[in-house]
Amino acid sequence: MPAGLPPGRRAAAPPRPRLRASFLAASAALVVVAALAGWAGHHVRADAPSTLRPAAPRSIELGPVALSAPGAWTPARVQVPGLPDRGPRTATYAPTPGLSARAVLTLAPLGDATLLPKPLRALAGTARPRRSTIAGLPAWKYQPLELHDGRMAQVTVAPTTAGSLTVLCVAPKLSWSGAVGCADELADGSLEGATPLAPSRSLAFRQQLVPVIAALGDRRATLRTSLRRASTPRGQARFAARLGRTYERAAARLAPRAIGSDGSKRLVTTLERTARAYRRLSLAAARRQPVRSRRSAAAIRRADRALKRAVAGAR
Repeated sequence: MPAGLPPGRRAAAPPRPRLRASFLAASAALVVVAALAGWAGHHVRADAPSTLRPAAPRSIELGPVALSAPGAWTPARVQVPGLPDRGPRTATYAPTPGLSARAVLTLAPLGDATLLPKPLRALAGTARPRRSTIAGLPAWKYQPLELHDGRMAQVTVAPTTAGSLTVLCVAPKLSWSGAVGCADELADGSLEGATPLAPSRSLAFRQQLVPVIAALGDRRATLRTSLRRASTPRGQARFAARLGRTYERAAARLAPRAIGSDGSKRLVTTLERTARAYRRLSLAAARRQPVRSRRSAAAIRRADRALKRAVAGAR
C-alpha cells in the first residue's frame, strides 16, 4: 500500500491519456493513403505484363524472298557505298533501339566465289567462311572485320536461284554488341519461284556456266553453218573471225567467277585457246594459205574436244 493513505483505501487509477483530434485525423489519412497505394500497386502489377509483351514479328519481303525479324527492329538508314539504301530488294533496320547498330538486308545476283554482291565483297576478308543459316536457308557467315572508318561489320550470305540473300551487320565499335549476330535473329525464310542453293566457291561459276554455254552453242551452230557455206576466202575469214569473237565473249563472261581448284580456270583457258584458233583460221583464209587453214581447223577440233571435257568437269 502506498505510504500516506489511510488503511482500507485503494489508490486511484491514473487517468488514461486522451488522443488529440488532430492525431486521429492524421492516422485516418495514413490508412486511406496506404489503402490507395495498395490498390494502385495491385493494378500496376496486373497491367505490367501487357506493357512488357514483345512486339509482333516484323515481316520483310525482298522480291521473291520473305522472312521475319523481331518486332523491336525498326526501319533505319545507313550508307553503304555501291549498295542502295532502300528499294524492293534492299532494307535497312536498327536491330537494337537506342544504338547506331544497323542490319542491311539485300537480294542481289550471285557475284564471284564469295557469293557476295560486288559492294560487299571486300568484307569477305581472308578467313574461310563457316556454315550458317539465314532464316533457315543454308548460308555462309564470314568473320567480323574492322572497317577503315572504325566501324565493325560482318556479312552472312544465303545463295538462291533468285540471287544471294545477304545480311550485313554493321555498327561502331562501342555499339558492336547491338549488331553482332543480327542475321541469327531472322526467321521463317521462304522463297516464291526460287529454291535455296548450297553455298560453295564454284557456285557462282556454275550458275553462269549454263546460260553462257547455251548461248555459245546456239551462236556457234549458226556461224559454223555460214562458214561451211562461204565460197570465198573473204567470206571464210569473216565468219571465222566472228566465231573467234563468240568464244572470246564467253570466256570474258566466265573469267570473273572462275577459280583454280575445280576446273573452271581450265574451261576459261580452253575457250580462249579456241578463240585464238579461229583467229588464226581467219587470218589464213584471208591470206589464202591452205596449209595454215588446215592446221587451224585441226587445232579447233582439238579445242572443241577439250572444251567438252572441261564443261563436264565444271558442272
